Amino acid sequence: MKIKLFLLSSLLFVLSCQQPDKQTTKDDFSIEDGEIVIDTKMLEFLFPPEKDILTGGDGAISIQIDNSKSFWLWGDSFLGEVTDNKRPESSTFIMGNVWQLLDGETVKTITGGSPLNPESLLTTEKVNGYPAILWPMHGFVKNDIVHVFMSTIVQTGTGTWDFYWHSTIYYRLNLSDLSVIDKQELLTEEQTDAHFGFGVTEHEGLYYMYGSNPQKDFTATLHIVRARLRDDKLQDWEYFDGNNWVHEAKESKSLQGIDIPVSEQFSIFKQDNKFILLTQDRFKPEIYTFTADAPEGPWSNKKHIYTIPEGENSTLFTYNAMAHPQYGSDENLLVSYCVNAKNIPDLYSDVSIYKPRFFWVSMNTLLNK
Repeated sequence: MKIKLFLLSSLLFVLSCQQPDKQTTKDDFSIEDGEIVIDTKMLEFLFPPEKDILTGGDGAISIQIDNSKSFWLWGDSFLGEVTDNKRPESSTFIMGNVWQLLDGETVKTITGGSPLNPESLLTTEKVNGYPAILWPMHGFVKNDIVHVFMSTIVQTGTGTWDFYWHSTIYYRLNLSDLSVIDKQELLTEEQTDAHFGFGVTEHEGLYYMYGSNPQKDFTATLHIVRARLRDDKLQDWEYFDGNNWVHEAKESKSLQGIDIPVSEQFSIFKQDNKFILLTQDRFKPEIYTFTADAPEGPWSNKKHIYTIPEGENSTLFTYNAMAHPQYGSDENLLVSYCVNAKNIPDLYSDVSIYKPRFFWVSMNTLLNK
């Protein structure tokens, strides 16, 4: 795997008359098959040095609005000031979800609460007496409505891993101000083991959503659900049982052809009449892609596109690679992955740790057999 280390200084997100359905760079650039181009310009757009905006977070989930704008959704996030790449211990830390509106080179951080006491944009009540948060998944924008899926995460203690997935919530928000139109508890842990809500893709009038199904043996399989948009709301949910589409979530079966444990967070999108799955190995620093001719697969053409270098650092861990196909041309794909510290104080002494990393890869690398 060849890696090219240089700054794409000309990365300006403007409407391109050659690619009217994409948020693009000002100048297209060529990437050879198997080559990786490291990008740092996106970090400058998402994390500018002003006061009281996002200074670090994980998730890095993007939802395209139109040719020039996207929402970026973040999980646990830091806000406040940064000095010499350090954040004070008094920095605001939000568990749950923080949103950004990236419009060209201009970014706006969107939270709930008040300017003096910001909190998650979307919040939830306790579950079985335990505090709970909403962690962002994925979604789409249609007819000035934001359709977004959120994971209800229940905190059972104060330890780093004292939490569990409880349910998927389907929200509809007004695009103009992100006010809530309505919400629906779509699936709970009692109805399904799959955490549906990622990789939202429209195809032939139906919307497909995917979910990972983590197992006790540390495998994690991919599942799919679909629905039809009627009266601006997703309805008529169906699950794939390996052969047919059925109405019971418990009958959902793993999609075929994927031989690695998919990450909790991943991407699926359409390109050149193919469906592309991009996922990090759930427990390793390798990023892979698979392709399929139909939303439900079977999946094949496995490609190892990148090994995350931070994965070799014993003080860090990496997770949840995501694709952002609305950026760049049809020839190049922007990819992110999350980085975090095993030692929490490191997040204060080195602000750069808790930010995603970005790179570009050629679409040919993913599609060619």
